Amino acid sequence: MAQAIDEQSQPPVEASKLPQPGQKEENNAQLNEKRVVDESAPAPDPARPQTDGERTQRHAFCSPVLIFLSAIGSLFAGMLSLSAAAGQGMSKFYWHIPVLYGDKTTREWPEITGFRSGCAAGGKSLIYGLYDGITGVVVLPYKGAKGAGIKGFGIGILHGIGGLFFKPLSGLWAFIGHPIFGLHKHFSKHKGDYQQESVSAAV
Repeated sequence: MAQAIDEQSQPPVEASKLPQPGQKEENNAQLNEKRVVDESAPAPDPARPQTDGERTQRHAFCSPVLIFLSAIGSLFAGMLSLSAAAGQGMSKFYWHIPVLYGDKTTREWPEITGFRSGCAAGGKSLIYGLYDGITGVVVLPYKGAKGAGIKGFGIGILHGIGGLFFKPLSGLWAFIGHPIFGLHKHFSKHKGDYQQESVSAAV
């Protein structure tokens, strides 16, 4: 009897606080939708500042590449300088021999300031070397005989034979060496300008 009275004295449960039939399924659907939205969120901004570890990895990758490229550049510069020196040296050696034995028809040594002037000088030296060497066999004895008679004629023959051998060789080496020497001077000039600009910027 007392238990029945207690049950009657308890307040009735409101209908809105009771779980509705489809409320649980609706809450689960909302949670799943929120999880999908979180997973489809955009990736972090690529412009974010790099960490020390990323900088170290990038530096470790770039350093060997830069060292390799620097070594290739130094090797190319050395080979270019050696080739220019060899070509110029051989050409001037054969050019200088007729001057030593008194051939006054030897042309002047060209002045090279860059690659373009080196190519022009190389082409002219080859053409003039062949032309002077071949025509000198006839021209030099004639000029010698005209200036000093029989003695001059004999000297002219010797000069002509020497020129036929040395002048084309000088022109051939100049055709190879002058453009390389001009290219070497071109790179040296630009390298000097770059170093001067770097020093000026540092000051």
